[in-house]
Amino acid sequence: MKVKTKDRFFVIGFLIIPIMLLVLFSYYPLAKLIQLSFTDWNGMTPSVKYIGFKNYKDIFTQKELFQTFGNNMAYVITAILQQFAGLFLAVLLNSNIKMKTTFRAILFMPYIINGVAVAFMFNYMYDYSNSPVNMVLKVLGINAVHFISPSYMTNFALSFISFWKYVGYTMVIYLAALQSIPNEVYEAARIDGAGFFGTIRYITFPNIKSMLKVSLLLSLNGALQVYFEPFLITKGGPNGRTATFISKSLELAYSYRKYGKAAAMGVILLLIIILIVLAQKVFLREEKDK
Repeated sequence: MKVKTKDRFFVIGFLIIPIMLLVLFSYYPLAKLIQLSFTDWNGMTPSVKYIGFKNYKDIFTQKELFQTFGNNMAYVITAILQQFAGLFLAVLLNSNIKMKTTFRAILFMPYIINGVAVAFMFNYMYDYSNSPVNMVLKVLGINAVHFISPSYMTNFALSFISFWKYVGYTMVIYLAALQSIPNEVYEAARIDGAGFFGTIRYITFPNIKSMLKVSLLLSLNGALQVYFEPFLITKGGPNGRTATFISKSLELAYSYRKYGKAAAMGVILLLIIILIVLAQKVFLREEKDK
């Protein structure tokens, strides 16, 4: 009995500090965010005035605020394509091809490059006059491309930066999952006459399903919270065409001193991410053993 009590205090002693840090740096700021979303705090005055759901009403009635989610959809689509590309590369590099270690390092390299350096590199690549891509197109007799323009396609040009930077990271996640599957399982499937697509459907996919959930959640979460690329390259322009939900909320908070409305946008984004997690659990739920 004494040993069990001692073990219990030992476990509680290890858990109490992480729990305190979690409450202090996660749950308390979240509670404060929800509280501020019902105020008109300007970030300066010590007192706040509660205005109810006015901030939420303004967000849903002002199209220029909520339409930024339309810009985020370009990043969501790219994040989904990134999953397919990462899985394809992982399957390819998990096979017996030559120099696969070198290819893994090359594909993972963009992830460890500084984000600001990546943004400036692509800012040069997207420059209409000096872009190496447009120079090659001109040599081939093809008209130069406006990568940064008032068109909605600019969002896809910016989202490609995230794709280029994180597809190697996604590949590594899937590669780790694939390497955890015993080779004996694949050999047994080949003996039974299973083809390539059969092994993917009945062996590979079920065994990496849990990793697929994690990777997809991370990608979608990042796509909804993106702000880095438009902030550094386009500043949300031209005419707000590339402004994302987060960049708009940061603009409201730090440029217009509307911290209450920015907090409300943060709460809305949190609820959307929770809905995505619930939907993902429904569509990718594990089949129960009969």
